[in-house]
Amino acid sequence: MSLTNGQSALLSWVEKEDIPQINEVLNSIIREEKYWLDEKELTNVETEQYIEMGNRTGMHYLVARIKGKIVGGAVLSPGTGKEAHVAQFCVFIHKDFRDSGLGTILTKELIEVAEKSGLESVQLFAFSTNKRAIHVYKKCGFETCGKLTRGIKFSNGTYTDKIIMELLLKR
Repeated sequence: MSLTNGQSALLSWVEKEDIPQINEVLNSIIREEKYWLDEKELTNVETEQYIEMGNRTGMHYLVARIKGKIVGGAVLSPGTGKEAHVAQFCVFIHKDFRDSGLGTILTKELIEVAEKSGLESVQLFAFSTNKRAIHVYKKCGFETCGKLTRGIKFSNGTYTDKIIMELLLKR
């Protein structure tokens, strides 16, 4: 996949050996304290357990590599029971590779997976301060369907709203 910065990204499904590189990216985002819910850095064991649980429940976990190094990823997690027609979605990208089109590519790839899987809706939330992500989601067809005022509290005591978005695949 060609990015807007001239680099090429390779997308692939997550493998166990990807965990240390995934955690490098996720933990760098956690340290930014602006875009991720977790406040504590993730261990390789925690990430491995998350992936194993996801594999049992039909999760799709895509990673993006540039020059062999993981720089981001996206997760589509189908619901169960009465929510089996809905999936939760998230995307993460290392700060050095944002504004390159990678978020759009990852989002579109997993929307296609959702459609092929017969899902009816993809849902996500974003911090209201993450204008870049909200722009990407809207460009990919997501619509804002709600807002939780002061739904996120940062470690410095400030708040931001939690924006809820959805993409209806079957109307």
